Amino acid sequence: MAKPVLDDYQTVEFDLNIAYAMEYNLVVKLKVCEDGFTKDMTGQIINVDPITHQLKVEVKPGVFEPVTFEDVVRVVVLD
Repeated sequence: MAKPVLDDYQTVEFDLNIAYAMEYNLVVKLKVCEDGFTKDMTGQIINVDPITHQLKVEVKPGVFEPVTFEDVVRVVVLD
């Protein structure tokens, strides 16, 4: 499956959702496209690295997964 093409509006919406979730320590559900497959990931975004364009997501207490921002195709803040 090819990675969906995102428009500028979607990218800005992702940025706002990520900033909101980080500010209020909320959990997010990410849909990530890797190697032609999509997977859902739920966790708390701990850090956004502007140099490497990676998110650091805590999927379990003490367990972190890096996610490349360009691989994210959906961000949903779970209240």
